[in-house]
Amino acid sequence: MTTLTRGGTAPARPRSVLSRELRWARRLDPVVRHPIAVLGTATVAAVLCGLVLHPRGLALAGGLATVMGLGVVWPWVSLRGLRGAVSFERRRGREGQPVAARLEFRNRAPWGAWGLAIRFGGGAADDPSQLALAHVGGWRRGVVEWDFVPDRRGEHPVGGARLTTGFPFGLRESARLLAVGRPVLIWPRTFPVGPIPEEAGGDASEGASFRDRPGDAGDLLGVRPYRRGDPMRRVHWSQTARHGELIVCERQAAAAPRIQVVLDLDPASHVGRGPDGSLEWAIRVAASLLDDWIGQGADAELVVGDRPIAAKGGTTAARRAAVLDAMARLDAEGYGPLADLLDGPACRRFGRGLRVVVCTDRARLGGRGRPGGTVERFAVLAASAFEEGAVAGSPIDPAWPIRPWVVIDDPTRVARQVWLQRKEIGDVR
Repeated sequence: MTTLTRGGTAPARPRSVLSRELRWARRLDPVVRHPIAVLGTATVAAVLCGLVLHPRGLALAGGLATVMGLGVVWPWVSLRGLRGAVSFERRRGREGQPVAARLEFRNRAPWGAWGLAIRFGGGAADDPSQLALAHVGGWRRGVVEWDFVPDRRGEHPVGGARLTTGFPFGLRESARLLAVGRPVLIWPRTFPVGPIPEEAGGDASEGASFRDRPGDAGDLLGVRPYRRGDPMRRVHWSQTARHGELIVCERQAAAAPRIQVVLDLDPASHVGRGPDGSLEWAIRVAASLLDDWIGQGADAELVVGDRPIAAKGGTTAARRAAVLDAMARLDAEGYGPLADLLDGPACRRFGRGLRVVVCTDRARLGGRGRPGGTVERFAVLAASAFEEGAVAGSPIDPAWPIRPWVVIDDPTRVARQVWLQRKEIGDVR
């Protein structure tokens, strides 16, 4: 007898039961399809056939059991005598660029090991950055070098390094931890972004960056009437003779443009996972702005959370390294909405200069007012374009309240979109 609900319709019990059974089937599928499960089932079937039909079935069952035992035990045995350490040639690298890696190993056992592989963290078996070794003989030691190609930022190897083998049948994979002698810090991937916008202004500096504003160094900007205190060596004598009064040359000023890059790491604003998600691409865009503009002489800082990461003092290479090291180690957990970040002390203290905010069109802006004397620009990633299975060219949210400076809607063309759209514009509100 079927019980009706108050509205007169029967509840969809068969459908819910079927969906629950399908979920269980999906969970059991990897177990059922595992080679050991298949061989175990075949062994049980062979034993039954040997007991009921013919004794030869028992011989087949014994052979299958021997294969399973050898496939499970031998990978563990072959790694017992192996020891090793992994190190990298350089302390730093970049995403997608090879870094020379080195493995020093020693096998103290008299038997050899076959089908070895070095894996970092939870690396997949087909990861091209991993190293495969066909054979290591007994009582041997040696050194192997290869190119490690990291696909994400951070300190590598993430999760440690393991020496693994599934020889001879691949029924079970055994692993042994390797020592890490010298890890490598991988910077985010960067690309050129063009010259520093004039809106960045500049404060007097002894650096090598010249700005089109009056000063005492750099190229000639123009001429002007003499003012008391101007050095006589700057007098333009032909223009003085023409106008009948002293005319001096005006040159560029040595100034350091001021840049503040604000990076939104709010988990609610980002979509996608791994190196292709919007979070990692936002980090790469921010890193590219800082890397390129610090190289052009800017006084730049990165703001994430409640703390600024400044690139001041030292050589250009040292200032770049300070910012990119911090970005390589960024952990995207525990960050609040973008509105709190822009209203925080790091942004309030920033005065004259250019602020570039890197975020997605799902950033939580709240009811913000105008940024005061700071020129503020937004580089906005269209979140829908970075979802798994998304189509490139997805537009940004029509409800986005601010006119973007740069729109990024294609993960395969991020560098080109930033280069082409980065332009000098007036009030973007």
